[in-house]
Amino acid sequence: MMPSHSSGPGVLPSRPGEKLVWVLSLLLLCGGGYYLVGLTTDPNRATTLETALDRAIPLVPAFMYIYAGIYTALLYPLFVVRCQRLFRRVALAYLTVIALELICFAVFPVSAVELRGDVSQLDMRVLHEWGLRLNYTLDPPYNLFPSLHVSIAILAALCAWKARPVFGVFGMLGALAITVSVCFVKQHFAVDALAGAALAVPAWWLMVRPYRAENAAATELAYSWRGPVGYLAVYAGFIGSLYLAFRAGWAPWEG
Repeated sequence: MMPSHSSGPGVLPSRPGEKLVWVLSLLLLCGGGYYLVGLTTDPNRATTLETALDRAIPLVPAFMYIYAGIYTALLYPLFVVRCQRLFRRVALAYLTVIALELICFAVFPVSAVELRGDVSQLDMRVLHEWGLRLNYTLDPPYNLFPSLHVSIAILAALCAWKARPVFGVFGMLGALAITVSVCFVKQHFAVDALAGAALAVPAWWLMVRPYRAENAAATELAYSWRGPVGYLAVYAGFIGSLYLAFRAGWAPWEG
């Protein structure tokens, strides 16, 4: 009996071990490089990109629940993209975007010191206000342009769309919400967010979009709905871990 479909030449079964190596390497580059540049930046070299739009956007600490998605967004394709060849393209796109942005941070530092809200006005009995102060404490205020947070979220959604469009739609809704949130928690200037998106799109266009897998079944390219559900579970677990730290009274700014 003939098979119901024939895999295209571009399809390669998932290799979980290789995917794990890629993800850990990207997280190390992203996190390690981000803090290395941020903590060694000379504040006197940093500039501001504030516009009238930034001044018009109010500080809304409740957006921290959405903003927290920046810390898990890079993982979204891991839960969506099954085909190993496609995943390699995704990883290379991430690698390119992260490397380019780290160079931008080092060459053109932008400061969010004056942009950020007054922490003395935050109520540490409220989870999202505590979370905002935690973010201000742990995140160096200099790695702004382009927004790595926005780039990763947008790129994750576009890569998911390549594997299965409906997963990309859901991812893009989250990415757009994150793009808005970075401005409302006063972590980024509006131009940072726009530049982050502007960098993610061509990276996807050049490295991920050209991938072709003729005659491949949808299940060969993407996982089932269990993938996005698993990702949401990871995001919920991250928020839950922050809640436990909040309840335990963790306050690194007092150290």
